[in-house]
Parts: sequence; C-alpha cells; structure tokens
Amino acid sequence: MKRVNLLTKFSVLFFAVLLILIVFLTHLADVSNETLLYTTSVSIVFYIFCILFIYFEINSPLKHLSYFSDKLKVQEDSDEYDQFDKKIGELDELIDELNNLKSSSVLNKEIYNITEELYLIAKRTLHDLSTAKIFKVNRNEFMGNVAHELRTPIFAIQLSLETLLDGAINDEKVNFDFITRAFNQTKRLKELVDDLITISKFETGVKMSKRYFGISNTIQKTIDELNALAEIKNVSIEFNSSEAEDVSVFGDEERLKQVLVNLIDNAIKYTSKNGSVKISLDVKEKEVIVNIEDNGIGISKKELPRIFERFYRVDKTRSRDVGGSGLGLSIVKHILEAHSSQIRVESEENKGTRFEFNLKR
Repeated sequence: MKRVNLLTKFSVLFFAVLLILIVFLTHLADVSNETLLYTTSVSIVFYIFCILFIYFEINSPLKHLSYFSDKLKVQEDSDEYDQFDKKIGELDELIDELNNLKSSSVLNKEIYNITEELYLIAKRTLHDLSTAKIFKVNRNEFMGNVAHELRTPIFAIQLSLETLLDGAINDEKVNFDFITRAFNQTKRLKELVDDLITISKFETGVKMSKRYFGISNTIQKTIDELNALAEIKNVSIEFNSSEAEDVSVFGDEERLKQVLVNLIDNAIKYTSKNGSVKISLDVKEKEVIVNIEDNGIGISKKELPRIFERFYRVDKTRSRDVGGSGLGLSIVKHILEAHSSQIRVESEENKGTRFEFNLKR
C-alpha cells in the first residue's frame, strides 16, 4: 500500500471539502459572487495557516526524528575499533542534537515524548556500544595473553624434546636435566589450562556448594600443604588457630581454600628468605575478616589497581621465575565476589603486602 505525505492528504481533503462547499453555495444556497469569492479567500488563508501549522508542529519535527532514528542504527558488521569510535562520536553528536530539540519551545507534548524516548534510546545505545568496545578490547587482549602464556611452556617443551632427539638422550650427564625441564613445563601448562577452565566457569556462572565450616581448620590444612614450599625458602608461617577455633563461616569450603592457597602461596613466593607470613582472623558478630600479611617485596601504588586483572604481572620476569599462571588473583577475586565479599589489598614496596577479605558467619 502506497504511503501518502500528511500535507498531501490534508490538501486533497481540504480542497475536496472546499469544492463541495462552493458547489453547495452556488447551486443550493444561491449566494452572490462576492460572497463566494470572500468565502474562497478566507478558506485559502485558513488552508495556508493549517499547512504552516502542520508543517512546523508535526512534519518538520517528525522529519528530524526520522533522521535521528536513522543515525541510531548500528551496522552489524561494524566491530572494528575505528568503527566503534566513529559510531560513538556520532551518538555523542546525536544526543546533543536531541537535547537541543527537547529544549525547543515549539514542540507539542506528543512530539516531545517521542523525542525524549529517542534521547533515552540514544543514551542506552551509547552505553552499550562503549561496553561492547571495552569487551572487545578485553577479549582481544585476553586471547593475546593466552596465546603468549601457552607459547612459552610449549616452546620450552619442544626445545627440550628436540635436544633429546638430537642425541642428548644418550648423554647421561644431561638427559635427565632436559626430561625434568620438559616435565616441569608440562606441569606449568596444566596449571595454566586448569586456571583458564576455572576462570571460564566463574564467568559463565559456576554453582557454589555453600555450607558452614570451621575456618581455622581450613586455614591450617592449607598451611600444612604449603609448608614444604615455605621450608625451601626458610619462610615462617604464623597462625594461631586457637583464636577462632570454634568459629564457622558460610561458603564453599573448597573454593575458599583455593583463595587461601593462592594468597598464601603468593605471600611465600614473593617473600625473601628468612621472611615471614602472618595469617590472622578478626571475628565480628556477623562476619570473620581474614588477613594474610607478608614482609616481602611489596607492590607499588601504581601497580596495585591492576593486580587482579587476568595475566597481569607486576614483575613479568620475576613472576615467571617463581611460577604461576598469572590468573591466581583474578580467580581469588571471582570466588570472593561469588561469596558477596571483596578482596582488599595494602602494600608498600620492600616492606610487604597485606590481603584482607570477609566471610559471613
């Protein structure tokens, strides 16, 4: 069905009515020519007034709104960074134009309401586009980091195996060393893949098995598991389990133990020989605050806001030397957020670091 312009419809309807009126006045009412001419003139003036009114009150604003709605359309294939920036810039201009149109005093109530809706849609679209751009940047950065982190152990394994195949396997002085290197890199590769799977589960909504459990007992088990690492570096781990021996917290014990392992393991690794790691519990009426403090190398203020990002390393060379996937603190953050808690950190270079989080009782 063909769509007809509003002004065209009005013009046709107006002149049809005017023609009927003239015929009526001429043949039925038997009015004079002067009256007929006067009536026609008044009708034409009224027609011009109506046309101007319709144009400025309806047609012109609707054309503007149609133009604005076209600019709101986002191309589905526009996912490159420059396209995001271009569209975001266009939306900023569009929002300003809509804001100016809203402030216009000539708008009638209905057109104003439509303009307000378009303004809100533009604001939401701008927010969605900005978020989509951030997600794309993070996704690309994440994929690049994954590729880089996987390439390192794979290359080391390949190099060790090639050396063995080239004849080193028959040399008893070095063959065990290269086999050990390859084995250690496979452990690092498995650790990285396991952490990637864990991160993926949390981001897709992993289910928690929450119940009440003794927090002191879980901390002590974690310390027992990490004592061997601490003894190698001659780092003492201090924890007085009697402080909160009968205190229970509510949460997923296995996941929270993973938090403790990551934090205590990091504290040991980044504490110099003969250093110490202190673990304490601050028991409140409705929660327990867990503190893990070391006197290690510390973290600079510049680096602190980013330490929970995936694959972010404060000292990349040293971090790889002590092992780890670069995902540990990101996993800690995810687990605690799933427990309606947040990880807090205070640190000073060459003096130590303190991590703190709370658990519901």
